[in-house]
Amino acid sequence: MPSRRIPALSFDHFFTHAEVTDFVERLARSRPELVTLSSLGDSREGRAIHLLTITDPSTGAAEDKPAYLIHGNIHAQELSGTHAALYTARQLVADHPRSDLLKRVVFYVVPRLNPDGAEFAVTTSGSIRSRTDRSARVPNTLYQEDVNGDGLILTMRREHPNGPFVPDPKDKRLLIRRTKDSKPPFYRTLPEGLIHAWDGTDHIGVEGRGFDWNRNWSYDWRPEPEQGGAGDFPFSEPEMRSLAEFLFNRPNVFGVLGYHNGPNAVLRPPSTGADTDLDADDVKVMQELAEVGAKHTKFPVVPVVKYRRDNDRDLNLRGHFHNFGYQHLGLFVFEFELGMLLNSAGISTKTIFAAKNEQEYEVLIRRMMKWWDKQQKRDPVFAPWTPFPHPQLGTVEVGGLLPKFMAGPTLADLKTLSAGTYKFTLEHAGRHPRVVIEHLCVERVGAEVYRLRARVANRGQFPTHVTNKGKSLRRLKPVRVEFHPGDGVKLLSQTGHHSLGHLAGVTDGRELEWFVVAEGETDTLCELRVSGGTGGNVTAGVSRPRRTSAGKPEQRACAP
Repeated sequence: MPSRRIPALSFDHFFTHAEVTDFVERLARSRPELVTLSSLGDSREGRAIHLLTITDPSTGAAEDKPAYLIHGNIHAQELSGTHAALYTARQLVADHPRSDLLKRVVFYVVPRLNPDGAEFAVTTSGSIRSRTDRSARVPNTLYQEDVNGDGLILTMRREHPNGPFVPDPKDKRLLIRRTKDSKPPFYRTLPEGLIHAWDGTDHIGVEGRGFDWNRNWSYDWRPEPEQGGAGDFPFSEPEMRSLAEFLFNRPNVFGVLGYHNGPNAVLRPPSTGADTDLDADDVKVMQELAEVGAKHTKFPVVPVVKYRRDNDRDLNLRGHFHNFGYQHLGLFVFEFELGMLLNSAGISTKTIFAAKNEQEYEVLIRRMMKWWDKQQKRDPVFAPWTPFPHPQLGTVEVGGLLPKFMAGPTLADLKTLSAGTYKFTLEHAGRHPRVVIEHLCVERVGAEVYRLRARVANRGQFPTHVTNKGKSLRRLKPVRVEFHPGDGVKLLSQTGHHSLGHLAGVTDGRELEWFVVAEGETDTLCELRVSGGTGGNVTAGVSRPRRTSAGKPEQRACAP
């Protein structure tokens, strides 16, 4: 018999793909009535892209409810997103039935959108953005590999008169930028690996073509080199295409949240341009929602275009999630930048972005290392520089900072942060549209002639078009009512089906009326099927009024 115990989510290490698989399988087995495990498809290397569907089916099928999508780990080294997404998945299950949210909403959770890149990062600590194409090896190019056999891919440094780095005189573990006053030794650095078809010169490239899947969304996509990492065309990466097809096949999705690692922040649109390029009322709502996230996490709210150092220009990220989510999906979408090790060391995002140059940033790294040295329980952020006879380069030193731990907050901090982002998700999802059928009435007005009336309304907070931008998008379906007469029932009204357009939140309802004649003994006059788009779907059967004790039909029957 399957265990009813909800599995604990460990925050003592980052998960391999096998461990992610084990957790989602155990979560699904613990509450099969709430959790369905499937996949968006397989990655390039054949790993399942896990999809958790979480809802209470006693109140309707998943496809008939407003839907909220969460995805994490689109960037390989940003492993914190997997844990944050799994935390939300687990907590949704644990909080039911104390909360009725799963009765009203379905959550789709993709904890690790990039299983191949994440596996590389978690098992080697090697550097990768989303994917690196190593299929065609180029001469004089280094490809990452664990050369010294310690199980990690670290940094190789070797002395060179033109080297741009020197040991930090204040912390010999670190390398800092060389200045005119720097004293030797000088170092050049390369990722740990081997150089393909090396000709012995200093002209060494690093890795193959790199891809950034957060530049592969469809809105305002631009080709390389105009937008680095963009891929060949929007959704050219199969993992991204699987997610896009999933989204566009589900008109019930009203909200999307992504998890990343960078200086901690609640990110909101736009990814290019400025707030003035968006609908003014939409900007007010998305700012208010982002501030809910800030309340629960203590992160600053930052539009993506402003997510930069203070003395840099605004960003213009083409093919980015936020512009896609707003401009193509018509939704209020957000990303949590869950932080870096610098944040865990007490260095704020404001301070990180205030660094004017590399020298000022190096001061922050020193601060972080001093903090790290004082921690009793700590991840192995630094590997000592160790001489190694490289088969091509001769003697090098292998060591340095480990990217997989530098890229995110400590796992202890991540547990607390995940609780905060979960609270934001509950508030955001709680504003979902909710299309309902109210005051369904049947009245006998003649010999087997009946008048049917109903109100179709949106009692959720968001309108069914969610954003003002959404009013113009075909993906956001207007509310439609289908009238299906029972056997032997004839519609007398001019129109059976109704297109209601979009419904505003809370107070918007439309009164509908039909006249039918029922020939024969059927009890079913009709079935009303409401397709509510982001507000969900609802169906109601309409029966003849019951007969009185005297055997005559009731004149009127109403449902609340």
